Amino acid sequence: MNNRWLGIALLVSALAHVVLLTPTPMLAQALAVLVIAGFLPGALLIEALVGRSASRPDLWERLLYSIAAAFGVMVIVMLLLSYLPGGPTQLPTLLAFDALTLALLLWLWLRKPHPPGAPAWPALGGDRRWLWTGLAVLLTVGAVTRFVGLGYADFQGDEARAALRAAAVLQGYEDVLMLHKKGPTEILLPTVLYTLTGHLTEQTARLPFAIANLAGLLAVFLLGARLYRPLAGWIAAMFLAFDGYFIGFAHIVQYQSIVFLTSVLTVLILYRIYVKPMATARYLILAALLLSTAILSHYEGVLAALPAAALLAATFLRHRAQWRQLLGAAAFAAGVGAVLLGIFYIPYIFHDRFAATYTYLTVRRIGGSPPYNNLNDVFLRTTLYSTTLQVLLWIALTLLAALRVVRQNFNRSWSLALSALITLFFGVTLFWPEWLTIGGKDWIVLPFTLVFGLIVLSPRQRLENRTIWLWFSVVMILALFLTEKPRTHVYTFFMPWALIAGDELSLLWAALQERIGAPKATWMGAGVAAALSVYFGLYAYHFFLSQEEVLLNYFEKRPPGYWTVYEEPDNKARFGYPLNNGWKTVGELYRQGVLSGPYETNEKEAWVPAWYTRGEERCRRDAIWFFEIRNLEPWTNEDMLAMEHYLRQGFEKWGRVQVNGRDKMIIYKRTGARHEFPTQLPNEGLITYRNEEFADAFDRHALADLPLTYPSVDPPIAFPLYANLGNLIALEGYDIRYEKPLRQGDNIYLTLFWRALQPIDKSYKVFNQAYFGDGQIVAQRDGYPVCEGRDTWRWDPGELVADPYIIPVKEDAPDGLYPLYTGMYLEETFERLPIVDEEGNEIGTQVHLTDIRIGEE
Repeated sequence: MNNRWLGIALLVSALAHVVLLTPTPMLAQALAVLVIAGFLPGALLIEALVGRSASRPDLWERLLYSIAAAFGVMVIVMLLLSYLPGGPTQLPTLLAFDALTLALLLWLWLRKPHPPGAPAWPALGGDRRWLWTGLAVLLTVGAVTRFVGLGYADFQGDEARAALRAAAVLQGYEDVLMLHKKGPTEILLPTVLYTLTGHLTEQTARLPFAIANLAGLLAVFLLGARLYRPLAGWIAAMFLAFDGYFIGFAHIVQYQSIVFLTSVLTVLILYRIYVKPMATARYLILAALLLSTAILSHYEGVLAALPAAALLAATFLRHRAQWRQLLGAAAFAAGVGAVLLGIFYIPYIFHDRFAATYTYLTVRRIGGSPPYNNLNDVFLRTTLYSTTLQVLLWIALTLLAALRVVRQNFNRSWSLALSALITLFFGVTLFWPEWLTIGGKDWIVLPFTLVFGLIVLSPRQRLENRTIWLWFSVVMILALFLTEKPRTHVYTFFMPWALIAGDELSLLWAALQERIGAPKATWMGAGVAAALSVYFGLYAYHFFLSQEEVLLNYFEKRPPGYWTVYEEPDNKARFGYPLNNGWKTVGELYRQGVLSGPYETNEKEAWVPAWYTRGEERCRRDAIWFFEIRNLEPWTNEDMLAMEHYLRQGFEKWGRVQVNGRDKMIIYKRTGARHEFPTQLPNEGLITYRNEEFADAFDRHALADLPLTYPSVDPPIAFPLYANLGNLIALEGYDIRYEKPLRQGDNIYLTLFWRALQPIDKSYKVFNQAYFGDGQIVAQRDGYPVCEGRDTWRWDPGELVADPYIIPVKEDAPDGLYPLYTGMYLEETFERLPIVDEEGNEIGTQVHLTDIRIGEE
């Protein structure tokens, strides 16, 4: 990069600042932020680190490294800013990124580049016309499937949590990142946009993840091209371009797209070092940055270290004469990675909430009694995200690839025998996944380990193939057989799986080319690719890009011509599918004062309504409003009956919200009217709100100053105390407010702060009482925690739970000073949890919080 290019970088930065700081569309401002905070410093960092080294990256590498480094830069800089007291604001944040950019520009201006050496590898071979045509198709398909409809859907559960916690970072909640049960990337990237633009929409929040996902496709192509051949990389990338998991991940504010991009590039960098160990220290530092970014996104990012370590070990063996240089470079890069990870994970591990995270991961996700068999579960879910044909094609190509390795490593007799056994094993397992259940325990992991071990350890195969098989085999076994609930986390082995399938299909095409000639094979291959692209692409369009919301009305709207093994699709872990319930309308109605007061909804998680109502109180006990929606997650007949039962308590239909002319939300109001089946009352005649008329206003007013409370943050405890309830639950304090002087009929607003000390298997009810004499109650409110919304059996040990109550003072309460008590009991038996002291001795059954005065003092 000469001085001319440095000047262009300054010009790009200046233009981006103009777009950011002037009243331009929100999307344009978001793109400007990504340039200022990410892509420009990322590109300069790559130029400083490897772009002027003796072994310079080619154009494609430089582009991909710059994009991936951009995410690393944004995450690390924003993480450091989040630790500052008071929360980041626009000007200091902008100055921080500008200072980094200017420092990198100054470094590049002052430092002389190394003389360039020979390229690490030759230019991509093959017919250049087909190569560029293939890349154009890949980028077009990838862009369409990643960016179309990016802003249509409401935030889904985990997305809304990331947005709320981004707002918490801006509000100065210094420990909010420690509450997250995974890495901070999915919070910090939206925080960068929120801080510098002042707004956060679905489209702008998802934009960086969609870009990362598209870049990941190009990275897979490049890795496959370097490991095998360009056609293998293209097929692998096209498989992932149409894969529903990866399309879905591009459409949500979640970490997977960042892990995808950085993992693939980490492997590419280590392979580059293996091929040509020049500028080793610089490339290993880059690999450490990208791998750290993956791990800061999620713990599963560490899985990319497996193929990376295998390639590094192979590099030591191949280049023994350089072992001292390699060892020093690897040690320094490991130190860099450790520092980057330690910035977050050291305080994270030592935080009070880590116990809750550890319980969630080990008990609710990984489980405690492996091995498991998730083959059927994963197959059913994967054939919803993608077509059954695509999944079966991947399986068939994997089998053929395994048989190819066997043929290459064994004589004819052994090859035939092993091939027959492996084919039989694949076939039986495909139709009968539980065939190896013995004594109630499934041991299917054993033959899979044997087959994959045979392939990985076979001596007569290229390192490239062995590395990808190692990556695929180990991660697949971990996900399917050693994790109780892998759900969509199976994507972690789809990257090497696509490469294996792409390599095998490219070899089959090469064999066809030898048999029938290049021209015929080329056009036949192009025709098959076009047909599969149309078939896979139409499925992706209907399920992910169109606004039909197929999954809500699966039997009426599912596209014809796609065979499935199920009658009804899996209803768990549905991410990235389009769903708009008109929540923005509710937010605007609250802002305009049309709605006011507490609400309840059949949306099970707290995050989505908390974001769209802008922090209005959700309380089942005291709700005035009820918002009925349809969701993609499980909704059973029991759930429907429970909602109907709740609405019988005085609710009736009040209004409806329409999206694209369809009723998407029914608003009920508590009027005291009694209806046997409130949900079956007609919608005609209701006040009708069209979401399209409210969406832009909501986006303009969705600032970061909304009220935040549990579970988005740990609210500050106004009056700390400590009481141990039966060694199960600790009361750590309370907050209380009421009008003074307190009169008969007034309300006391009390929030209790609980923390589970161990797993709880019962549902305890809370009592709050103020009384005098032998128990004459003057104020009382009992209820299940968090407005009946979070039973104690759902609490993770270490999690702080904020539990609000509105306690009415009785109309006949005499004036005076009264103690206020709280505690817990089982509603079935009225047995209270005992209060115990430090030695475990029972000292009572209720906790004295404070005294309240009714009337004048």
